[in-house]
Amino acid sequence: MKNVMYRFVIPVAAIVLGISSYSFAQKEFISVSGKKIEIFISGMDNNRQDKPVIVFENGMASKLDGWKTVIDEVSKTSAVFSYNRPRIGESENDSLPPTTEHIVNNLRKMLLEKGLNPPYLLVSHSFGGAYIRSFASYYPAEIAGLVFVDPIDFTKKKGDGDLPYLEIGLTQHQIDSMFAKPYAKFKEKLYAEMPNFYVEEVKISSQLTKTEFEECVHTPLPDVPVHFIMAGGYPKNPENRPTLYDKVKMFRIDNNLKMKRWIALLDPLKYGKFFYCSNSGHSIQTDDPETVITSIKLALNDYDRIQKEKPNR
Repeated sequence: MKNVMYRFVIPVAAIVLGISSYSFAQKEFISVSGKKIEIFISGMDNNRQDKPVIVFENGMASKLDGWKTVIDEVSKTSAVFSYNRPRIGESENDSLPPTTEHIVNNLRKMLLEKGLNPPYLLVSHSFGGAYIRSFASYYPAEIAGLVFVDPIDFTKKKGDGDLPYLEIGLTQHQIDSMFAKPYAKFKEKLYAEMPNFYVEEVKISSQLTKTEFEECVHTPLPDVPVHFIMAGGYPKNPENRPTLYDKVKMFRIDNNLKMKRWIALLDPLKYGKFFYCSNSGHSIQTDDPETVITSIKLALNDYDRIQKEKPNR
């Protein structure tokens, strides 16, 4: 997440980053609790019992369109579901905070209503990682695999945000004085100027960070294929605000610390994989869709291996 301040990670909406938009000719709508939700389903000819359905969860305040290249390929062999959360795109505002529990239960209702039964291979970008990690906590038996595309760092604990600054040579006093008041003003300005659909998700992100993502990680990861895909490309249009440190070096330090935490999460799993995209920006699904496609195909292959390894099959 390439944001204004590293210490306080707020994923940036697609409209802010200028992500290219694609059109889906066959988008449709489904009603959830009386509100219209925009969805796109593809590959239904491949929807079979015990075959994973590939489900996409977007980044913060982002539309499903960014997945188009990936969806076009993986829907050739699998049933695929993507959608826009309430308030985003043409999905109506349900007037409820987009908590992980609310979004996960909405998603599950839609899948079941459309005849897309588990198991699910969940694929997320950025802030969407919090939602699919929560889905795996609430419904671990329904998960065929998890693919996190440059996700929000739900492994982060209190104090971890200071580590890159300490490693680059700043004192704790410098860190505290550099961020306390400026961040309060930054958030106030953000809430006043950004659209509601973005602000509501920023608020949930802030709450999750304060609780160390407790509602996302309250149960361990299921032992299924789990992939992390990390963006290694430094932002092409970084913020020009002067700093006390080398911003490129800080970016690398921060990435290395996240990488260690993510790999530690994969270590106990039989089919965990890590991909590092050195030339890709945050939106890997548009910068390097082939890597995301490869990850999904590998996860599906490993899921099949797991099924074959089970006794009495």
